[in-house]
Amino acid sequence: MKITLKLALISFLILFLELLFIRLIGTEIRIFAYLSNLVLLAIFLGSGLGMFIKKKLSLMVSSSLILILSLIVISGLFKGITNLISPLSESFIWFQTFWSSSLKVFFGLGLTIILFFLLVLTFVPLGQHLGNIFKESKKIIWFYTINILFSLLGMWLFYLLSFLRISPFIGIIISQLILSCLVTEKERNLSFLIFIFNFVLIVIFLTNLKNTIWSPYQKLAFFEYPPNIYQMTGYQIQVNNVGYMGLLDLSKEHRNNLEKTLDKQSALENFNLRFSNQYDWPFLLKPEAKDVCIIGAGGGNDIAGALRAGVLKIEAVEIDPEIVKLGKKYHPENPYASSKVKVIIDDGRSFFKKTTRKYDLVIMGLADSHTLNSSLSNLQLDNFLYTKESMMEIKKILKPEGLLFISFDVQRPWIGSKIQNNLASVFGHQPLIFSLQNELPFYGWGGVVFAQSQKINQLENVLSQDKDLANFINSRRLKYEPFEKELTDDWPYLYLDKARVPKIHLIISLILLTIFVSLIKLLSKKGSFSRPSFFLGAGFLLYEFQNISKSALLFGNTWIINLLTVSAILIFILLANLMSLKYRVPEKISYIFLFISFFLQIVLPLSSLNLLPLGFKLIVAPIIMNLPLFFASLIFINFFVKAKDKKTFFASNLIGSAVGGILSFLSYAWGIKILLGISLLLYILSFLRHSSLKVK
Repeated sequence: MKITLKLALISFLILFLELLFIRLIGTEIRIFAYLSNLVLLAIFLGSGLGMFIKKKLSLMVSSSLILILSLIVISGLFKGITNLISPLSESFIWFQTFWSSSLKVFFGLGLTIILFFLLVLTFVPLGQHLGNIFKESKKIIWFYTINILFSLLGMWLFYLLSFLRISPFIGIIISQLILSCLVTEKERNLSFLIFIFNFVLIVIFLTNLKNTIWSPYQKLAFFEYPPNIYQMTGYQIQVNNVGYMGLLDLSKEHRNNLEKTLDKQSALENFNLRFSNQYDWPFLLKPEAKDVCIIGAGGGNDIAGALRAGVLKIEAVEIDPEIVKLGKKYHPENPYASSKVKVIIDDGRSFFKKTTRKYDLVIMGLADSHTLNSSLSNLQLDNFLYTKESMMEIKKILKPEGLLFISFDVQRPWIGSKIQNNLASVFGHQPLIFSLQNELPFYGWGGVVFAQSQKINQLENVLSQDKDLANFINSRRLKYEPFEKELTDDWPYLYLDKARVPKIHLIISLILLTIFVSLIKLLSKKGSFSRPSFFLGAGFLLYEFQNISKSALLFGNTWIINLLTVSAILIFILLANLMSLKYRVPEKISYIFLFISFFLQIVLPLSSLNLLPLGFKLIVAPIIMNLPLFFASLIFINFFVKAKDKKTFFASNLIGSAVGGILSFLSYAWGIKILLGISLLLYILSFLRHSSLKVK
């Protein structure tokens, strides 16, 4: 096989497999939906280690381990990790339990480490083969350009499969097929057998996996509730194998039939059925609402409630298009079919910035997230919806007598406290908060209601006119203790109990840093480690982490924005390579412009970019945000060309990237902006280390 084709296939495969395993493991082993960057770190470590190992490794190792990982995911062998290590989590994780003992916690950590190193070992041969290609190359800029270009193609194919709702397990088959082309002639037959076995395994698994859709964000499964008058009627949607939302029949006809059947002499005899339907509640507090915006419209329950209340205009905002499709097809009341409903597929924060309308009522549905928005971020999909800045944006789109209605399944008091504090701070008075844990669960799953009006006495006036409504709410009123840290766009961690690195992240980080320090010391003694390259890699990935978060605030927290943001970064690397082919910029000049571009990031507020017209912002913002990475790429390619041992140089960079990923956890303690400062410090260290080597 030609060396350029081999380089292209391996480059494609590494990034393609990286995204596949992040998706699959995060889906089937729930704890990794909240720790998907741990999978990313394993892949960086494995690829880097492979470049250091001199003994030749066969790509059959990668093929065999991919098969083993497929078996682990399909069999559910490690699914119990979430519950085993749940006592370590100060950040609330949906549907976790707390029955673990210390022994079980250690066992859970052991399983996590085993899975981590299986991923590491999978990428070791791939990293070695990639490193050998660079080591033997005399056209390093051209080869590195091919590496980046086909990595970009690998990422785009993954997202194309996601867009087409194709299971990531199909990606495993594609990967095994590519590996069978890369192995030697002697290994071809065995490789083909592994491919066939993996193919059959996945086909059988997918055949038995009914009513499942892979959206760009998550795995969705839907089930019809069995016919039982004392249960919900309609469908349930599961996300990543746990319950998420119901598509409920709450029509007047169904309710009348249900209420006739209920035993009025039961324990429910003192319960007012008027207040049983949680989706009618926004219109009990704002009965005259005619212009409504629903954030997190989901399968359509909130829309159906608005239609039953006679709302004339409804804008339904939902981030996941596949959930909307399920709602259109299966919701018993068919709310999406109404001409009064306008569907907007977007992130809530992005919508707040774009809309020019004012609303009587903004409803935020149960937007609780079950996954991170990206492996290059510590944010869950809904984190930015509940920050102080988000509440300020909502206030701007409410009419003078408008109302904000938030329902949330508050599982921990600090979650409720953060929402309460932000509403009070932004609107200037305390919100109305009450529990809606439903005695009649077939009317909805309940939760906690946060209602906030533009005017201070607006809600109290509504209650004064309806004695039954006031009595019901007063018997369920809640007030949370103040939270020590404000929930902002810089520190948006709704589910974390306080500003600190969670124990799970801390323990894993300490284990990994111990490995990295030992590895660096060992390799440094042998003279086979590049510290300038290490610091460049750490600074690059850490900057990329905070860049993803900033992009979410500028353009929305959608999968398309994540794709375009990472694509823009890789394109800037390609531009740096092309520039280096024509003209070699001295390192000192590149460092000067790198530090100037960092200064620009620090002094230029993100909010100033939001003031730009959308079309102009789409051009200007990515250029400004990625300037440091462009100059960092110029420095990297210069160093790479001059490096005596190309393989060692690239490996050091990958190990540095893994350390940069670990340092991103500091945002839990100090906020996202601190990552920019740490990234700058790492680039300064790369400059100082390079300068000291030149002096020597």
